Amino acid sequence: MSAAPWRVLAADDDPTTRLLMQAALAGSDFALTLADSGDNALACFQVSAFDLALLDVEMPGLDGFAVCAAIRQTHGSGFPVVLMTGRSDPEFFERARQLGARHIAKPIDWTSLAGQLRSLLAAAQR
Repeated sequence: MSAAPWRVLAADDDPTTRLLMQAALAGSDFALTLADSGDNALACFQVSAFDLALLDVEMPGLDGFAVCAAIRQTHGSGFPVVLMTGRSDPEFFERARQLGARHIAKPIDWTSLAGQLRSLLAAAQR
């Protein structure tokens, strides 16, 4: 475990997904902040600092792509953003690539989520 927990902002409009995310990262080296919309995710960024954003692509209001684009404007291309989606169409992958975001496929493998996030954060520090 690192000296300080990784600060992760996770945004998903589905309450069950948020609960599962909380359970998957509980007791690990993450300090998790949950948002139920893209608008609330950006509001969290205005008052707190984060090390990684985990965003559902399809949310009402601001979707994950819009939130990622806003994060890029304020935090630059080096800030780790992960988009969660069940989509597999080429347009999604191209748009995520253009935004410099990684992706995690839904349904999420909750047992490996913490390890995936640790790997992304370690790579971002290099």
